[in-house]
Amino acid sequence: MNWHSFASAIFPYIEPLTPAQKIDEAQRLRRDRAAIRAAVWNSNEERALDEAQKVAAAEMERVRTAEGKATTYLAVLAALVPVIITLQAANWEKKAGPAPDAARLFVLTLATVYVAGAGFNAFKTLQVRGFQKVGESEIAAAWRTPNPLRKLTRGTLLATRNSRDVVNEKVSRILVTHEHLLRAFGIFILLLLLDPLFYAMGFRNVAQEPPSPKVIVIQKSATGFPSKLKCTITLPEGASSRQITRTVISEARPRRPVKPRTDRRRAAPSSTQLCPQSAPTGTTPALQIAPASQDGAIGP
Repeated sequence: MNWHSFASAIFPYIEPLTPAQKIDEAQRLRRDRAAIRAAVWNSNEERALDEAQKVAAAEMERVRTAEGKATTYLAVLAALVPVIITLQAANWEKKAGPAPDAARLFVLTLATVYVAGAGFNAFKTLQVRGFQKVGESEIAAAWRTPNPLRKLTRGTLLATRNSRDVVNEKVSRILVTHEHLLRAFGIFILLLLLDPLFYAMGFRNVAQEPPSPKVIVIQKSATGFPSKLKCTITLPEGASSRQITRTVISEARPRRPVKPRTDRRRAAPSSTQLCPQSAPTGTTPALQIAPASQDGAIGP
């Protein structure tokens, strides 16, 4: 197996002819043209013309078949493009399964390459190329000669032989398109199996949502001294997080002696102090209520 065979097995393509092969093809074309011009159909010219027309019709049928398959393959490729875009968006937005991002991107890249190769060869199949055929002028010119059927047969065979290389290229292109689509189909099957396989192996998807903001309240107070109420808010910001600290200073009032009560009235709720509440990035944090110190009421 040479280098071209190995590369064609991974990524199918039409192997170009070597200079020696090009020379052989040119010599073969010249020999075929000379043989057609030297041929004489004296025994049954009508039968010869009928056979020449069958050969020309067969070549045109090959062209129509190749172009029809190319049109069908392009319709399939047009349906695959939104699937690739959806899978790529899900991968970048971290909405995929437990499979590693590197493995998923590698398989998705392979599928995209094969789909692009199939589309390129399908468009090359539909490319308009020069064909030779017997037209009205050739038929009229043939009937002005002593042997019109012989002239018409020779012209039909020459036109068919001159167009054979173009027809063969179209057929080769559609074969390569078929091989690319087969590989793209297999790659898509592998892409669908990635998440179940990695899940079965014990991989789990890491939560992609940012951590919720945490509010830490630190309160210090002493009788007769100002008390500080410190609120630290941790806000997520991308991969890292920042802390916003708000400090409220209030004067601690002396504690009053508690007198025994004889009635069963509901105890008054403890005084509260407003602390900053976490807010989205770029906005001023709102305030939330936190319990104040037992030593005294804390004012704003």
